[in-house]
Amino acid sequence: MGYVKLKSPKRLNTDIAILFGAKATEPIGLKVEAKAKGLADAKAKHSSVADRIDISHHAHGSHTAVVMSVKGRDKSQIASHLEFGYFNRWLEHKYGIKSPLAWMPGLHIMSEAKYV
Repeated sequence: MGYVKLKSPKRLNTDIAILFGAKATEPIGLKVEAKAKGLADAKAKHSSVADRIDISHHAHGSHTAVVMSVKGRDKSQIASHLEFGYFNRWLEHKYGIKSPLAWMPGLHIMSEAKYV
């Protein structure tokens, strides 16, 4: 005769998430990836970086991550600039440092794609 001891609820949820998290969240991750690719194609159609936007998903232990990667002309990562906005250097030379006219607004691709 024996007994079964249950783990504390917090630890049990963590163990289940590690075992099944990536499989359980992958379908939603694929939907978010597809929506992000569609938004990127639509919003960055006339942008000079339109052909350098890469959106992919990766299954990790307890979740699925959808990642946007954008390479600049100098091979640097500029995804955060495209997402949230930035001051354009060429326009800063024309209008002045930190001028509102030099601000390029963000496209908010990933921010909108996460709502599937």
